Amino acid sequence: MHRQRTRARKGFWGAAGAALLAAGALALGGTQAAAQSGGDGLGDLPIKPEWLVNTLSRALDINTVKNNTSPEVIARRDKATAEWKAAVAAYKAGKGKQPDPRAKPEYSVVWSSKQNVADVHADVLSKLVQNLTVNPQGLADLLNPQFLPGLDGWQVIDQRKFDVDGTENPDYGKVVNFVQLPLPWGVENEAHHMQYQWEDGDPIVAGSLFLGTTFVLDPKDVPNLKLTNIIDPLQNPGGTIADAYEKGDNGRFTLTLMGGPLANFGGSPGQLITFKPDPVKGLVKESEVQAGNIGGVLTGNAGGIKEPCSVREGRPLGTCANPHGIQFRPDVKAGLTSDYAEPREIVLDPVKTVDKYAFRPTVRSWDLSNPSKPKLAGVAKVPNGPLEPAQRAHEQYGIMENAKTWPDAAKKYRGGLDSKAFFAGSMCGGGVFLIPDITKAKGDFSNKIVQVWNDGLSALNVSGDDASKFLDEPAGCAGGAWHQVTPNNRLFFRSVQGRNPASDNYFDQGASKLIYDLDISKTIESAQDGEVECDLSRGIKRLNLTGIKLFNKLATGAQVSDCPRLVDALKVKDITSGGPHWGALDNHSVDQNGVPWRLTFSNYFVSRTGVDGDHRFYTVDVSPEGKLSYDQDFRDEKTGALGVNFNRRNWPGSPDAGFYKPHSMVWVCPPGVCAPDEPLAARGEAAAGKTKKKAAKKSKKTSKAKAKSKAKAKAKAKSKSRAKSRSRAKAKR
Repeated sequence: MHRQRTRARKGFWGAAGAALLAAGALALGGTQAAAQSGGDGLGDLPIKPEWLVNTLSRALDINTVKNNTSPEVIARRDKATAEWKAAVAAYKAGKGKQPDPRAKPEYSVVWSSKQNVADVHADVLSKLVQNLTVNPQGLADLLNPQFLPGLDGWQVIDQRKFDVDGTENPDYGKVVNFVQLPLPWGVENEAHHMQYQWEDGDPIVAGSLFLGTTFVLDPKDVPNLKLTNIIDPLQNPGGTIADAYEKGDNGRFTLTLMGGPLANFGGSPGQLITFKPDPVKGLVKESEVQAGNIGGVLTGNAGGIKEPCSVREGRPLGTCANPHGIQFRPDVKAGLTSDYAEPREIVLDPVKTVDKYAFRPTVRSWDLSNPSKPKLAGVAKVPNGPLEPAQRAHEQYGIMENAKTWPDAAKKYRGGLDSKAFFAGSMCGGGVFLIPDITKAKGDFSNKIVQVWNDGLSALNVSGDDASKFLDEPAGCAGGAWHQVTPNNRLFFRSVQGRNPASDNYFDQGASKLIYDLDISKTIESAQDGEVECDLSRGIKRLNLTGIKLFNKLATGAQVSDCPRLVDALKVKDITSGGPHWGALDNHSVDQNGVPWRLTFSNYFVSRTGVDGDHRFYTVDVSPEGKLSYDQDFRDEKTGALGVNFNRRNWPGSPDAGFYKPHSMVWVCPPGVCAPDEPLAARGEAAAGKTKKKAAKKSKKTSKAKAKSKAKAKAKAKSKSRAKSRSRAKAKR
């Protein structure tokens, strides 16, 4: 069976390569005929001849990639690097002022796939056919760049806004390199995630959703990239559908494979794969571990750990073990993965889910005592509620991502908070869940996970959008995905790709597309004793608030107990079926309060799920208090529009390479520029610093109330126990 599948896959890639060449030959045939009968006199040709030459040469250059940077780009990088290092050295020596962090040589490396005709879905067709508003000439002109197959790869965008002297960098916001992968693994990857953040000296690790391939890149010469290893799916036969990567101890990275083994492609259960450093290949496989057992709902997982989802929720093989997001805290030897869905029913054409139970309601904790092989420590089912949608698929399912708090925050940053808490988020019900102390998340820890926020609360309060408060179901399958905590453990960021009006019914007003952030300082302070009072699923008994009453209070902007507070919700304009799915905080430009100066995000999910995006990429400024605003200077070099548009015809060194789908990104610097001992990027005093004493007082008050509530509960329990004892004694007499 395995050999048959291998032969089938080889046959598929042979066919894919042939299709790529055939498409090129057809397109080029028209080009050559036009050129022979008049050349430039005929105006624009359907496709440039260089397209086929580039595609063929790069496709067949096995295990290497071609960089397409210009000498001017490299010269400007080298000059900026030397000036930056000199300015930092002068600042450290007390001989100069601290340079603006936006003058630092820094790049966004974006992992993307070529759009092609197979990405067209019902939403697009309905716009083209029913509305009849698309210009036929425009469609004909975009036929080649939008719908021809091509090689997947990376775009490298210059994020250095200024020179050290404050003058503008002419390359800011430009795509300065375009790198395409070779065959056989260079086509139809559906580019998915890389690591959550890159640190000085790390490789870049990128995963293929459809193929399960891992690509390892060396970015030492960034914006140039070097491909050092391709870990193909046959090296990981126990799992499929590559998702996310997290850094562990001693240069290791761990990957979540959301789908089952090759023999049950895209099924259940998934796996964790650990890679170790290698001096030549960057990373190589070290170990694999199953995320759960088949039939675990009835018989348990390894180590006797219970699988707390129901038989229906664990269909078809009695397990919810389909890990997507992954976050590790090696300092406390613990990590978390979140179960999204059995991916075969979500991401693969033409198969689609028949009901909500393809999506999972669980998260998994991991023991990292042995960094080379994580061990399952516990599983929890997130609590449902407080909302009761008519569409029951909009309950708390599809736990896509999670986010850790950071170690040593109090020592590193003004107003920083120490924490062992982890967050997880639902893509459908909008719940943002908290595990107050990851080291206590063992066995069935369902009773230790609480819902502290909901995407619907943010959607109802979008800055500058008065219509948002009238949404009829703001949290229902709104598509919350990426989330990340700032290094000071005080702010929490999240993307929500939204839902278009009439997606589920004629009266459906949809859900807002947005990037938002929360002040989580009260929640994190409260969680330091291993518990928080805020819980939208169960309510707050001390305040006599049910879950829905608590939701309603928070929706008005009220501060309730130790719940988070909305700081800002930035509206994202995207008329397609998708919106903002992934983002990245600039972890190399963090101020003295532990707040990054900026973040990036892209509008794209997975087109073949029926949720696409307009393929645009933005940079957002983050104020010291966490207020969000688009960087108005970060504009497309081709159109002048805000952000970088990946729906373009030409890329560096690659005419007519066509439209790309940007999924994930990391911030990367030349060696030594973003070293761990670099001074913090100081700026104006943050509100977090100014109000620290005030927050501490309020926190004390909340803690006292919690303690009082606990004491009452204990006294009540003791009283009941005594009454029972007296009753037994009486009965004996």
